[in-house]
Amino acid sequence: MVQINGIVNEYILIENQGTGLVPSRQFDIIRIDFALLRREFARAKKKNLVMKDLENLIAMRLEQMIAVNPGRINYYERYQEIINQYNAEQDRATIEKTFMELMDLASNLDREQQRYVREGFSSDEELSLYDLLFQDNLSRQDIKKLKEVAIDLLAKIKAKIAEFDHWTDKQETKAAVDNLIRDVLWEGLPESYDEIRISEYRRRIYEYVYLQYKEAA
Repeated sequence: MVQINGIVNEYILIENQGTGLVPSRQFDIIRIDFALLRREFARAKKKNLVMKDLENLIAMRLEQMIAVNPGRINYYERYQEIINQYNAEQDRATIEKTFMELMDLASNLDREQQRYVREGFSSDEELSLYDLLFQDNLSRQDIKKLKEVAIDLLAKIKAKIAEFDHWTDKQETKAAVDNLIRDVLWEGLPESYDEIRISEYRRRIYEYVYLQYKEAA
């Protein structure tokens, strides 16, 4: 158990939140050696404790990933399914099965966090806008255009928000961002996006931007 805790604790970052506040612990989960954790689990006597640590790590990782890209909710649903199955039984065989399923989920999260690179984006934020705008049955050319729109839209949104001091405080500054989203979508989206769909995607993007960049100056 000491070895297993060492695997996790090696990647804990201490973050000072300001004068007079207790420093918080944050996990750099991406760098954890899950292959080593798998081997140590096989040797551990109290496997349920190791599995609980992994469960908590994945929960934190999911929270971070969904905050950036709400479209990843399916990973959270899979996580809940695994945990619910475990809670219903909790025998030794179930502990080992749950651990392996959580390890597979962690591996999938690794691949998901690197998807923006495979899709040709420079950040996870660009991928998030792309996912919010994506619809089925797009042609290869439409997908290419959609990616260009996502990249352009994010850059313009950030530039517009930077012009304002606490942009969510005033109706006119919120409207300016909303109108910018409308203009970029109307001008850039493929022709397969009709007026109704563009209005819906405009709403989705604005809600995402409001939540994601609410604290931006």
